[in-house]
Amino acid sequence: RLSNTMGVFVVLAYLSFVSIGSSRGALPDWLIHPVGTPVTVESGTASLIGPNGAQIHATTLTITNSLVSRTFLLEPDLATLDFASHSADQSILRAITQEAIVGLDDILYNVGGLSQTETYAYLNRTALSVTLNATTFHYKSYSTAQPEASFLWTPGTRHSPADNVSWPPKGLQLIFSLVPPTTAPAQHKTVQINVHYEMYVGIPLVAKWISVNYTEASPPAANVTVTSVVVENLATNPPYRPRSFGPMAHPWERGPGVTGSWLYAETNQAHGTQVAWIDDPHLGASPGSGEPVLQSTYTLGPYVTLNQPKNPNFESFRLLELVTDSVDPDRVALTRHRMTRLLAPQTQENPIFLHGTKSDPTSFRFAVDQMVDVGFEMFIYSFGSGFRLETSDPTYLAQIKADIAYAKSKGIEVGGYDLICLERGHGGYGGNVGDQWDAIDPTSGKPTSNACFSSGWLDKLDSFVFGFINETGLISIETDGPYGGSECASKSHAHHAELRDSVYQQTKAQGEFYSKLRALNVYIHQPDNFFYQGGSKTGMGYNENQYSLPRWQDLSVSRQTMYDDTYHFIPTQGWMFVPLVQYHGGGSAATFEPLSANIVEYEWALAQYFGYGVMPCWRGYRLYDTNETMATVKKWVDFYKTYRDILTSDIVHLRRPDMQGLDAILHVNPQLKYCGLAMIFNPTTNLIAENMTIPLYYTGIEQTAMVSQEGASSAPVTLDRDYSVSITVNMKPKTITWFSFQNASP
Repeated sequence: RLSNTMGVFVVLAYLSFVSIGSSRGALPDWLIHPVGTPVTVESGTASLIGPNGAQIHATTLTITNSLVSRTFLLEPDLATLDFASHSADQSILRAITQEAIVGLDDILYNVGGLSQTETYAYLNRTALSVTLNATTFHYKSYSTAQPEASFLWTPGTRHSPADNVSWPPKGLQLIFSLVPPTTAPAQHKTVQINVHYEMYVGIPLVAKWISVNYTEASPPAANVTVTSVVVENLATNPPYRPRSFGPMAHPWERGPGVTGSWLYAETNQAHGTQVAWIDDPHLGASPGSGEPVLQSTYTLGPYVTLNQPKNPNFESFRLLELVTDSVDPDRVALTRHRMTRLLAPQTQENPIFLHGTKSDPTSFRFAVDQMVDVGFEMFIYSFGSGFRLETSDPTYLAQIKADIAYAKSKGIEVGGYDLICLERGHGGYGGNVGDQWDAIDPTSGKPTSNACFSSGWLDKLDSFVFGFINETGLISIETDGPYGGSECASKSHAHHAELRDSVYQQTKAQGEFYSKLRALNVYIHQPDNFFYQGGSKTGMGYNENQYSLPRWQDLSVSRQTMYDDTYHFIPTQGWMFVPLVQYHGGGSAATFEPLSANIVEYEWALAQYFGYGVMPCWRGYRLYDTNETMATVKKWVDFYKTYRDILTSDIVHLRRPDMQGLDAILHVNPQLKYCGLAMIFNPTTNLIAENMTIPLYYTGIEQTAMVSQEGASSAPVTLDRDYSVSITVNMKPKTITWFSFQNASP
């Protein structure tokens, strides 16, 4: 390795085993044809001219899966030399920056990286002049490892996909270890910073995170505190940045989501982190450096002291960088959904459940028997049902255990509701867990209405929840009000030190709580985004006031919500809500009871939710009240179970519901027999007859589709040049129909 001396190094050329000059058409569309190329790390060389004029052949490393690659210069120091999309045949990287920025005891260190001596407007790797910064953490070595599962889970659980699903995901991790500069104070001399990159088979995705540890068994005299971390500071080329950036940009275009950027980025943490496009710090000093920089960091802290009992090492959040190579909303959504299915595969479980409003044994068993009659799969004790999870009463536990055993004998899983953090503090509507465990407002110094999830309440809750599960066999939990990102200024709580580490520690504790539940195969309703820690579902466009609307309005708004939110979520990732009995209000106009009297709206609800693949909370005490309503429920449950694989697959959005005409979606999955299924809705009071164009590109069908309406005999239809077919629909007022699609030449 080159000595860490200052000076100008000129990169004359770099040679990597991966070439970006291949034609775009050489790669198949990975969203249709799986790309099974293993992830590899290969070495290459870069020719540099050193400060003394001598030519140097420096080592490079490239990690790639044939869809994307990231190339690193190891000499004179670690730096990303290229980040490339091979499907688009483009380099994402505009300029070299530091690999990370880490604060140790409030001293900021660049981690690797080199400084360009010329413009930051572009990166000319055939004549690149860089300098080494002697005060950064410097490259020491690298290693590789296999991806690890972030929680226990088995493919195929609760009818989730099992074929060609790997958990942990297939891929490879590349770890760079860096050591402190000679100028670092004594307490930092035994600190090592590691930069982790992980790439996966078959998806243009790179995960990145930072870890910090001591290099010697005994820590320094004064423990080191990780006070801040910037995991990524990436300078990108257009179009891998927002289409519009700056003070005049529309707000939705400034975030990291569907912004017109070909690079989507998010972290694996529900709270306490941020991903933002910021002005390049070289703007002004380096002419042409007007493109923004993608930066990912903590919103507060983390302020973690190493070598504490719970923090022997520090590991940051993971930044997920996904190359979409498109601004088409459906393609971006399909790309993002592949990431969800890869890294949070448990979200594909989608049991059909009743949110039971009565918990006495007679009512419970009555509901279970009805569920068996129509094919439901899970009973969840609802809020307001009288169910108590936070108890150690042996009589009550014995009753619940007996009821769960009855349900299990019928093939029904059982879960229950509990409010665990939000509104469990001082004056909270869920009941105060104790002022000693309340989150403390940093401004007033007074208890808030929320519990602190890093106080002793965490230990108490843990005892209640896992004791209840072990005693009764409960297999699902709805944790309402999980930790929501608030700060806590207490200095006496058990699991955080003060304000600055409170968000980090509470987020970490909530994630670990869910991971422990997943280890017991517990299905988790969590109105939040702890998906990468094991959470199963969250509310999809959840608005409690909506469920007090008249039934048809509620159904219409819900369908709009599902249409919009399935750009962000896979269908099985969110829940909706059906107020069989009254929720907040609305009376008889809002509720679906009596079911037989409102069978038209009830069937519409069954059809639209099962048709979208989105499970709602069917909240009530029964599922049918006559043979006719039982047959109606069973009809749509059977439809869902027959086409479950395609109905829980991703959605191409055809027409958004506006209640002025037909609206429609298309489920797609090129790996299935039924590779497409279109749901078409006529919410109007008019008869509508029209030809509808259905784009079948993402079904994988190329020439001829076998098309069937509502399970009737299929007929061949030749695709147009744009991979679409035209189908004729004749729909009576307020009706729903569906078409299935198979490949005539599989």
